[in-house]
Amino acid sequence: MSIDDLLFEKIAHLAIPHFFITVEIGGIFDEIPSDIESFIYEKHQKILEGATGRKFIYQKKDCKLIFTFFPTDKVVDERYALKNKVQIRRLR
Repeated sequence: MSIDDLLFEKIAHLAIPHFFITVEIGGIFDEIPSDIESFIYEKHQKILEGATGRKFIYQKKDCKLIFTFFPTDKVVDERYALKNKVQIRRLR
């Protein structure tokens, strides 16, 4: 398995109630960051405490992971809808 596959699997197995998490990978990681779980749990806690943002960037050297937390119990906010990315690509 590649590092990306292992990273996706690790994130998929985290217990984050009421949220589905997507991740975009920018760059090439040599290994799975050891503090990625604590980063995700910390951001989840911020959301529970009232943070309105749902996108968080984890960056190490030249590589970054962009996490988006989608709630599973309500409609996704328009600014996080995946259709926006499709529309932007078509306009170019």
